[in-house]
Amino acid sequence: MFDIPFNIKKISYSLMSRKMTTLISFIIEITFQQWVKIFDSKEADIRHSEFDIKLLFRGFSEDDPNKLMRIYQAPEGNIQKFVQANSECIKSHKVDFSSMKNHLGYESF
Repeated sequence: MFDIPFNIKKISYSLMSRKMTTLISFIIEITFQQWVKIFDSKEADIRHSEFDIKLLFRGFSEDDPNKLMRIYQAPEGNIQKFVQANSECIKSHKVDFSSMKNHLGYESF
């Protein structure tokens, strides 16, 4: 995965193999490096695979390194199901749920 800053001017999406591509941004209360250790773990990979979620990109804002962006590909509705099923785990790893936004509008949290 790429650990690079992002600055999005235009957001685009595509449909691939009946899977939705979803861009999600959120704020973390720990450093990016701390967050990467948690969310790039084998346990996190297993949780994502249970919902057929594939990570395509992750990065942080060059203006605010605590603002993250991830782009996923998953069957429609699976990102929302994942967040609901894992909300306590996600919160315990210092993700600010009130900041979580889906920029493509297909699913809401």
